[in-house]
Amino acid sequence: MMLVPNSKKVAGIFIDGTNLYFVQKQFLDFKVDILKLVRYFANYFIIYNTFFYLAYKEEEEKQNKFYRMLTFGGVTVIKKAVKQLKDGSMKGNLDVDLAMDCLLTKDNYDVAILVTGDSDFEKLINILRTFGKQIIVVSTKDSSSIELVNICDLFIELKDLAPFIKLEEHEKQNST
Repeated sequence: MMLVPNSKKVAGIFIDGTNLYFVQKQFLDFKVDILKLVRYFANYFIIYNTFFYLAYKEEEEKQNKFYRMLTFGGVTVIKKAVKQLKDGSMKGNLDVDLAMDCLLTKDNYDVAILVTGDSDFEKLINILRTFGKQIIVVSTKDSSSIELVNICDLFIELKDLAPFIKLEEHEKQNST
């Protein structure tokens, strides 16, 4: 599969925000501008919708501003409050939500763009394939499971997209 400018194919973008957050912290030397990422793929596909999934802490105003910016930018934000577990760790998993939305909206797109490196989505990709969907995975090879890289139609390295999707310093100040 190749990216063809101005394709007539319709894509749905599904962003595992928690995974992307950790990828940015551990493997990238830049922050991803989500709206630029959407615009990048809009050069190649008709974008049906972009879904952004992230666990949140209710008291954090900075996160609320970020969600508002995404929402007003046309992104559907799905968020879930983090829960504190008995051992003191925090948990806010939205993998099932992302998988369900991919399946429930499958009739609206030809190509699923999954921004994640999480191997939990291998089964989802297999199911989407039975419906004739093409799958693009966007992440870093350093953080992605080999199963996900192997099974998708196209793997796109986030580092290669840096010139197109990097959040600029002045934009960081305006979005926080």
